[in-house]
Amino acid sequence: MKIEKLIIKDFRSHGLTKVNFTSGINLIIGQNGSGKSSLLDALLVGLYWPSKPKDLRKEDILRVDGKSTEITVFFEKDGIKYQLHRNITRGMAFAKYHDGSSWKHATETSQKAVRDWMEKLVPYDVFLNAIYIRQGEIDAILESDESREKVVRQVLGLDRYENAYKNLLEVRKEIERRIKSTEDYLKSTENLDELIGEMERELSNALKEINELSPQIPKLEKELERVEKKLGELDALEKEINSLRLEAKEREGNRKRLETKLEGLEKRIAESKQRLRELEERVKEFRKLKEKAELYLKLSNFRKRYVDEKARNEKLAENYRAQISAIEERLAELSELEKRLKELEKERGKLERKLKRLEKDARAYEDARSMSSQLEGLRKRLKLSREEIEKLSAEVEGAKRRKEEIQVELNEINEERGGLKNLAKERNKAIMELKKAKGKCPVCGRKLTEKHRKEIIEKYQAELKNVSQSLKELDERERKLRSELVRIEKVLKREHELIAAKELLDQIAGLEEKLKGHDLEKLRKKAEEYEGVKSELSRLEGELESTKAELEKAKALEKKRTLTEGKLKSIEEKLRKLDEELEGMGFSKIEELDEKLAELEPSYKRYLELKNSEKEFEREKNNLERLTLELEEVKRSLDAESRALKALMDELAKKEKLYSREEHEKTREAFASLREELAGKKAQLEALEKKRDETMANLRKLKEEKDRRKEKAKELEELKKARERVQELREKVRRYKAMLKEGALAKVGEIASEIFEELTEEKYSGVTVKAEENKIRLGVLYNGREYGLGFLSGGERIALGLAFRLALSLYLAGEISLLILDEPTPYLDDERRRRLVDIMQRYLRKIPQVIVVSHDEELKDAADRVIRVSLENGVSVVKEVELGV
Repeated sequence: MKIEKLIIKDFRSHGLTKVNFTSGINLIIGQNGSGKSSLLDALLVGLYWPSKPKDLRKEDILRVDGKSTEITVFFEKDGIKYQLHRNITRGMAFAKYHDGSSWKHATETSQKAVRDWMEKLVPYDVFLNAIYIRQGEIDAILESDESREKVVRQVLGLDRYENAYKNLLEVRKEIERRIKSTEDYLKSTENLDELIGEMERELSNALKEINELSPQIPKLEKELERVEKKLGELDALEKEINSLRLEAKEREGNRKRLETKLEGLEKRIAESKQRLRELEERVKEFRKLKEKAELYLKLSNFRKRYVDEKARNEKLAENYRAQISAIEERLAELSELEKRLKELEKERGKLERKLKRLEKDARAYEDARSMSSQLEGLRKRLKLSREEIEKLSAEVEGAKRRKEEIQVELNEINEERGGLKNLAKERNKAIMELKKAKGKCPVCGRKLTEKHRKEIIEKYQAELKNVSQSLKELDERERKLRSELVRIEKVLKREHELIAAKELLDQIAGLEEKLKGHDLEKLRKKAEEYEGVKSELSRLEGELESTKAELEKAKALEKKRTLTEGKLKSIEEKLRKLDEELEGMGFSKIEELDEKLAELEPSYKRYLELKNSEKEFEREKNNLERLTLELEEVKRSLDAESRALKALMDELAKKEKLYSREEHEKTREAFASLREELAGKKAQLEALEKKRDETMANLRKLKEEKDRRKEKAKELEELKKARERVQELREKVRRYKAMLKEGALAKVGEIASEIFEELTEEKYSGVTVKAEENKIRLGVLYNGREYGLGFLSGGERIALGLAFRLALSLYLAGEISLLILDEPTPYLDDERRRRLVDIMQRYLRKIPQVIVVSHDEELKDAADRVIRVSLENGVSVVKEVELGV
């Protein structure tokens, strides 16, 4: 499979992104959060949505402010080009293939059809575990035996067998539960035949009682019907008599109320006539006082307006006069400020010239102080003295030379060890042949005697002993050399510290040289003088600005004075007209007006008291007419009510002669007794019928339960057989899982050995993989001995982790035409980064297409194509980078 192009729209931080992929190594590079990993997520979603990954929801992948998430993937497999498109938001999808001339649909245009088609073309498990190496997997392989076991279990799908093993246990438990339940049921239903016989006897007794009771009920119902009819007639007569009595009582009450109302109306009519005579006198007095009251009201309103307007205008006039006085005083003050302004401008010129002379010295002081501060910081950072630096430099150089010498010695030891091993191998082989040989000596060709055989074997065994001793001595020498090499590496690690210290020394020397030409004390005094002049100038500038701002107010104040004087004249004119209006009403002063108002006030008050008398007179007149009409109506009603009461009392007397209270009570008691007896019989019959029905139903259920019990007995036998089969299947799954894991790891170890040997240029002769409970131990073979991961350098560890992970992929897929690495090693030091670049250049190029996602810039050296992803204004932007830039 080869990915050719990916187009995504509104996916997470991507607006519209198009990425082309080629053969070789494609590197997607960018900072964290730029959207580079989203490209791989889009590829996975585009190929296998919606069933996987299951944790993705449409709203989680739609870009903020985006309208519709769409993904299109162009890829090639087995020489055929395919195009797969998904509109996630609308739930649409299609898959096409190119037949050499045009694109044709490969399946129905639905999400499910496209998903099923893609699953058949490239199974999701194969893509995710063989092609797609997820972020952190290589680190997990190198982290610990437990984390390595989790990666293997996930990639090889061993969890499925483990789950099947556990699920079969649950199935077995469920079968055992059902067996227990069935056995309990069979035990609890052992006495069914006895229960059925008892039920049949109860049913027979119930049917006998029903036949005896049924004929009695119709006779009681007929007698109850006769008594009920008679009782109904007596109840109706009693109800009619009570109704007539109630109506008579109500009409008697109505008659008394009408008589009381008649007396009240006659009294109210007399009172109304007296009230009318009083109101007529008040109306005459009101009409006489009207003219005086109107004059009082006119003069009172004028006086109020006169007093209010005069007080308000006099107050305004006084305020305007005060404003004019204050403005004139302020204008006088501002004329003095013009002289002060000229003095300030002259003083500012002097300060500016002085400041310019001091500026150069102030800048020089700031530069010198900055260099002093920088020098102090560098001295604090310098942890070694000059003598210590020279000593460390000599140690590092000596360590480098000694490392080279040790490497030479180690190579010599390896060569010598190889020769000794070959000699030991030859001697062991010769000894085996001598022990088996007959007739002719396999070593010298002479006739083989027991003495000759014994001599040669003893000779070779002595040589083997010497070889073994020599090998032990070589191992001891190698151990000492490697121990020394560890100490040397510790010294060499301080080379970075040495380089940094030398750089600090050079910087300190340069700054000290620059500071020699500066008199700091003299410059400090000049700088202080400069700051003082600068502060004084700033203060002066502030005073100048405020003075100019005050002088600008003079024109506004003159304009305001003119306006205020105009307002004052207008107010004085209003006061003059108000006094003229007072004279026009016949008064020379306000006191005369007050005397006239005091004279008219009693008449005005009486006028107000009588103001509503005309309306009251009309209301009372209408009230008298209404009372008179109401009196006539009450008299007519009283007469009609008296006649109706007499007729009602005559009808009541007739009905009472037809009714007997004693007969009514006896009939009611007889009805209650019959009804109670009938209800009891019916209830007894209903209970018997219910018991009959329940007994028949229970009898039917018991017979059904008897049949069911036979079925349960058969089911119990089947369940016991099923329990045995499930246990056998569980054991098979356990053995198959162990066999699969052991076989898979053996094959993975072989593949990893081949890859690791090539990645380390055959420095190591293989990889060892050992499975334990919840652990997988990983080691390497070096010179015929097994070593743990701690024996490897940082770069070799990266090579081993990648070799092991690639071996897992090759085991699953057989061969790899596409490999995807998502942040293969997120935290690498310099050695590991260099080693990863080397691995990519030497080994990963053998895979037709590799896609790597990383934030590491150094990986560009190994890439055939670099795609940079960056975040601009919240949107991911993708650009191709030219190699070598």
